[in-house]
Amino acid sequence: MLIAVLWRAVLPSAQHLGDEQEVQASVDGTLAGLGLVAGVLTGVYPLIWPGRTPVRRVLALIATCTLGAVIAWQLGDQLDNPELPLRTIGSAFIWPATTAVVIMVGAILPWTSRRLELAARPDLRDENQ
Repeated sequence: MLIAVLWRAVLPSAQHLGDEQEVQASVDGTLAGLGLVAGVLTGVYPLIWPGRTPVRRVLALIATCTLGAVIAWQLGDQLDNPELPLRTIGSAFIWPATTAVVIMVGAILPWTSRRLELAARPDLRDENQ
């Protein structure tokens, strides 16, 4: 919901910047940029705190991000200015895609992959202490 409100709060200043295509690009690009920031922040979370079941946590997080992206898109289209709807639907799903990429890259890195492995396998955790 915060992304939808931020998205529509930024847009009124972009309406008078250019022709219709430029305005539409700013509508879609603003949501994509907000989704990118949210995706990075959301993706870092399970890498820092993997919990006891990191795989379930990551799957739940990506599903939640997808649901949040749909809500932000639909709510943002209904807020403030209905003549500026989102035309590129893919912009709404930058958030879950970025989250998945950040988690994937983070899981490959040696310092986070070891933490994830220890969280998933308690038998290894006991050996390392």
